[in-house]
Amino acid sequence: MEELLKIARQAARLAADVHRRARARRPDVMTKQSAADLVTEIDREAEREIVKAIRQARPDDAIRGEEGTDIKGVSGVCWVLDPLDGTTNFVHGYPAHAVAVGVELEGARKLGVVHDTYHDRVYTGIVGGEAHCDDRSISVSDESQLSRALIGTGFSPLLEAREIQGEILRRLLPRIRDVRRSGCPALDLCAVASGTLDGFYESGLGRWDISAGAAIAEAAGAKVAELRSPLLPGPFLLAANARLFEALKAALAEVGAIAASQPDAT
Repeated sequence: MEELLKIARQAARLAADVHRRARARRPDVMTKQSAADLVTEIDREAEREIVKAIRQARPDDAIRGEEGTDIKGVSGVCWVLDPLDGTTNFVHGYPAHAVAVGVELEGARKLGVVHDTYHDRVYTGIVGGEAHCDDRSISVSDESQLSRALIGTGFSPLLEAREIQGEILRRLLPRIRDVRRSGCPALDLCAVASGTLDGFYESGLGRWDISAGAAIAEAAGAKVAELRSPLLPGPFLLAANARLFEALKAALAEVGAIAASQPDAT
């Protein structure tokens, strides 16, 4: 795992360098599913740099990337990449964007690196081991009361899903201390890992949005589950410290966000 973590950090740094160089110019912006779902050449260039670094070090591994990389492997190791999480933030100069590099072994999350490319902070975690921000050990909060919890969330680029998410948030907000929305789920999961957020939920995320940040959150002591929603596209991701997880899960079920019967947290 330490060897894989070293490669992940180096690959994420190469993509972070792409972000840094690009901040000096205005990127050409394209859309995917909607006008709210942006992609730039920076996303694609950063993914190419990550893939090149991984292929040089680990030619037998699989790689899945948000911008289309789909390389089959024979080692059982799969790299899951988000080369620019928070593209809309990056385009607008908003300070929440990152590179996310996750490693899965036989389908199970094992480690993650999330490089915050605005603040140049690096979050790392090995499931079953420890989580760090740069050289500092991090862990989840110990908040157990939902009414005192600061919760992160995010919104789909699809208009019909946004309307439902807005209604869910309206119902949930009186039950919690407050809500935050960064627009970068990888960093939101790292915020849970560091105790800055007590919990986080969002629906319809891709595997690349989840893999690295969820591994870091789990390493820091969070419970993470991919749940079902009767109203929204899956998966419905929920992450929180162990003392708060069940209370937040129950509240989300009560407001109709998730089905009442759900699998155990992973």
